[in-house]
Amino acid sequence: MNLYELTEIYQNLLDLDLEDEDLQVHLKNINDAIETKAENIAKVLRDLNAEAEAYKEEIERMTLKKQRVENRMKNLKSYLEEAMKDVNKLKFKTRLFSFAIQKNAPSLKILDESKIPEEYFKIERKLNKQDLKEAVKKGLYPEAAELVQGESLRIR
Repeated sequence: MNLYELTEIYQNLLDLDLEDEDLQVHLKNINDAIETKAENIAKVLRDLNAEAEAYKEEIERMTLKKQRVENRMKNLKSYLEEAMKDVNKLKFKTRLFSFAIQKNAPSLKILDESKIPEEYFKIERKLNKQDLKEAVKKGLYPEAAELVQGESLRIR
């Protein structure tokens, strides 16, 4: 039986008019089955957690590998560009590729930010939830925010 079925049977037993002794025996059996299911679920959760950690480590390893490949690409491209400039060969074609050193789109280089007018700045409004939480704990702003206590399952 699955956990849903066990909890349903448990609830149905409570609704029946059974003798107290019979009811206790059945409830104990259901409780034991629920505990066994819970233990098995905890084992699966532990295995899934280990699997998630392995994926996390693999992602980190692959991210580093990707960065190395991207750096290698950047270095090779710079190496080729410098060689082309050194021999003043700024544009040519081969059987497979075309090569050209060309100007990029202009980019903005900020020399002194203090001399730039305010109209060019974007001000982002961001809620400081930690400070607001402290204020709400003190009873401030009851119409704007409230503290909510949630629940979660902890398996140790």
